[in-house]
Amino acid sequence: MAELDWQYRWDDGQNTDIPSDTLKDEGWQSIEFPANPPERNGQTQVWFRTVLPAVTMSEPVIYVTSIDINVEAFVGDKLIYRFGEFDDEGNGTFLGWPWHDMPLPNDFAGRPLYLKVYSDYTQIGLWGETKIQDRADMLLDVITSGLHELIVAAFSLLIAFIALVFAVFRGTQREFFYLGLFSLATAGTLIGENLAMQLLISWPLLKTYLAAISYFAMPIFIAMLLYYWVDDAKGGRLLKAVAILHQVYLIAVVLLSATGMINLATAYPLFDFLFVISLLLMLTVTLRVSRQMNIVRQLVIGAFGLYAIILLADMLIAHGLIPWVNFPMAYGGLLFSLVLVVVSIRNYIQTHTELEALNQTLEQRVVQRTTQLNDYVKAEKDRRISLERQNLFASKLERFNTKLQSCNCLAEASDLFRDKLAHVFSPAIVEVSMDGQEMDDLPDGQLRLQELKGSNHVFASLRLERAAPMLPKQDAEEMIRRASQRLSVTLGNIKLREDLQRYSFEDSLTGLRNRRFFDDALGRDIQLAEREQSALSLLICDIDHFKRFNDKYGHEAGDVALQSVAAKLKQQFRQSDVPCRLGGEEFVVLMREANLDDARAKAETLLQAIATNHIDYHNEKLGPLTVSAGVASWRGDEPDAEALLRKADKALYKAKQTGRNCVVVFEEDKPFDAAL
Repeated sequence: MAELDWQYRWDDGQNTDIPSDTLKDEGWQSIEFPANPPERNGQTQVWFRTVLPAVTMSEPVIYVTSIDINVEAFVGDKLIYRFGEFDDEGNGTFLGWPWHDMPLPNDFAGRPLYLKVYSDYTQIGLWGETKIQDRADMLLDVITSGLHELIVAAFSLLIAFIALVFAVFRGTQREFFYLGLFSLATAGTLIGENLAMQLLISWPLLKTYLAAISYFAMPIFIAMLLYYWVDDAKGGRLLKAVAILHQVYLIAVVLLSATGMINLATAYPLFDFLFVISLLLMLTVTLRVSRQMNIVRQLVIGAFGLYAIILLADMLIAHGLIPWVNFPMAYGGLLFSLVLVVVSIRNYIQTHTELEALNQTLEQRVVQRTTQLNDYVKAEKDRRISLERQNLFASKLERFNTKLQSCNCLAEASDLFRDKLAHVFSPAIVEVSMDGQEMDDLPDGQLRLQELKGSNHVFASLRLERAAPMLPKQDAEEMIRRASQRLSVTLGNIKLREDLQRYSFEDSLTGLRNRRFFDDALGRDIQLAEREQSALSLLICDIDHFKRFNDKYGHEAGDVALQSVAAKLKQQFRQSDVPCRLGGEEFVVLMREANLDDARAKAETLLQAIATNHIDYHNEKLGPLTVSAGVASWRGDEPDAEALLRKADKALYKAKQTGRNCVVVFEEDKPFDAAL
């Protein structure tokens, strides 16, 4: 229909609803094609007219690729087609950019065709291809002309899916994420602008929104891709700013158009201007760093550059800057998708290689971890057995230590060591040596007792003879060390108790029992003699002229003299007799089961032994000492123990008066009987 004679007439402010006689005759001017008449000056309403040619068709229609933006078609005065709504002032709203098929009446030949067009867009009128066709031929042309675009769109969707899958599973590969989104935007643009999709989607505005959102999103994804590749110092921040600007623009356009504040069509001119500026900025930044990129990135940038040229050409056609041709924009999307295929295949091969290497590494790690786990299980099993063995040993050691704590003396503890200690270390075989035996063998454990004077001696020695099959030698030795440390403390406590008891009842100079021990023993022995009706005698002796001896030889010699007398007391009396030092130079002997005659005889033997004994002092023999003794026996009628002691003391006093170095026996039936 471009070859027909067309005329136009601006209609702003007149709002002519149908072609009236006035409209037919006034203000018409010739135009080559019914689009963008001159002298628009912001006007939005225009009429176009021509005379329809005579053609023969079964179902004739006028096919128009697109119209900016609303239209009413008349044949004569009869309305044959309308797209969009017109208000009382002749204005309309944007409802999309569909293709149009205007049905013609059978008698259309030679009749005038009137087109009333409203547009607040930069373009007004018909756009693209315009022709009279049979409806069947028109539908076939629509389907065939858009088929290749649908194929490319489907291919782009597949590539987008593959790229996004790569992005998800590779994690760090953000470039595949942006490439996938760009390919998705390409597919959306092709689908939204595809003519054949109108046969499936009956809402033109929905198709237009899909195409617009996809088209407006393209610079966002390509700018973010380049930002991911380019360092901030080399223009990365500028690319990010471009992406943010287009993102804001996309959101604003969608919100404003959805709320009816603007027509979506009016957003295209400003976007195209921004898109051109953005392409120049991205091209400038990319050229500066392209040589530093790998071949894959250079290939992607080259494909996008060719695609950008196609988009620019389509932009020029859309704005009427160059004549309309059916420009194959789908081929730009196809080229870009093919590049993505190459990139994806290369990445797949790289990923597969990495996965194989990772699989081998994982297998090695699995073997290593399995070995480590087995070692750990074995170590845990050994540790459990060791802990059970240690707990059993600790339990047996504690039971033995409890028995040891109940011992009253070291002799009793020694018997317990010989009988029971070796069983504590079972199943290991440990030899227990007592009283310092085998000290030259350097035993693994020694239990030493500390003397009050500072020296120490080995109470017992522990030596490992043989460890058990499930008991390592080092563990058995550790058990011996633990036992030695634990039992040494308990033995020390026993010895301390024993020493305290001994030193509380023992004279430190002579080694004899002291006065405290004598007082307790005398009371117990009198009760025992009274209960068993046994004899009990008491001897008290005193060194004659001891003060004179001390003055002559000194106190140190006097101590030696006291020790000498004490030694004779230990020698002359039985094991059952108890010699004690009462204090100073006075001694007493408690003789159990000894009558008065036995006591006298023992006393006389003692005096003779002392009198014949010389005292060695600093390699010098000092003259012999003499002692006086008093003897008394328990008769059963004494009121208390002190009574028996007083009797013996009286006899001693009598011996001193009689002339010393003699024995006096206390008898009830006569005053005193002395024996010299």
